[in-house]
Amino acid sequence: MKVGYLGPKGTFSYEACSKHFSDEDEKLPYKTIKETIKALLNDDVEMCIVPIENSLQGCVVETIDTLIEFKNLHVVSEEILEINQNLMAKEDYSFSEIKEVYSHPQALAQCRKFINKYLSHAEIIEVSSTALSAKEVSSKTNCACIGNLDCLKEFDLKLIQKNIQDNSFNKTRFWVLTKKDDVDFSKSKMSMIFTTKHKPGCLYNVLKIFNDYKINLSKIESRPAKTVLGEYYFLIDFDITNGDIHSAIDELKNKVTYYRILGSY
Repeated sequence: MKVGYLGPKGTFSYEACSKHFSDEDEKLPYKTIKETIKALLNDDVEMCIVPIENSLQGCVVETIDTLIEFKNLHVVSEEILEINQNLMAKEDYSFSEIKEVYSHPQALAQCRKFINKYLSHAEIIEVSSTALSAKEVSSKTNCACIGNLDCLKEFDLKLIQKNIQDNSFNKTRFWVLTKKDDVDFSKSKMSMIFTTKHKPGCLYNVLKIFNDYKINLSKIESRPAKTVLGEYYFLIDFDITNGDIHSAIDELKNKVTYYRILGSY
């Protein structure tokens, strides 16, 4: 089976992909999250794995916006990966010798305190993945990257400082996506996108349904609808092991202007 992930090899997405899928599956790298998902939509891969949420930085906006933009996508599983960020370079530089630091925006944000304390003099350069940052600095002097330890061997780098993230509780949740519309109510969790009218009480009336049917909401995120200021898409995760899920969804249909079940897992 062909599987897409945010590459190149050495990213945390690759680590999650390797953890979730077997060695026999062909793992194909893509430059951005959107390109990874579009490869699935174009049938270049049968599944893809993308980051959806980090315990320190919250939702991965590019993933959510792409899921909103393209309708024929379904979540079938999730993978949670412990994230340890590391400072690496071509040579064993001191902090003062480092002039540029490359990494993905999420990784940079996760290491903000360390950067401010030890690398405030350096230019911070954002790239599309942590592995790409490792590739960039592998041919540059007085430059460093932040990323996965797998990059040390992959790009022949030196480890300058290990575990530089601001918080030791640093985990990223990944979603496995397919094009198959197969919602399984025997799973433990479900995710949904919906919109409501922009009127007082509309969002409350939707969320009240979950309380009435004793369904635990574990997450809610909002993203601009990009139509009128103040209109939003809402992404929710909820437990489907308890409560009357079918009745709740039937009632929800009458309270929203749009809804889509992303999947169960």
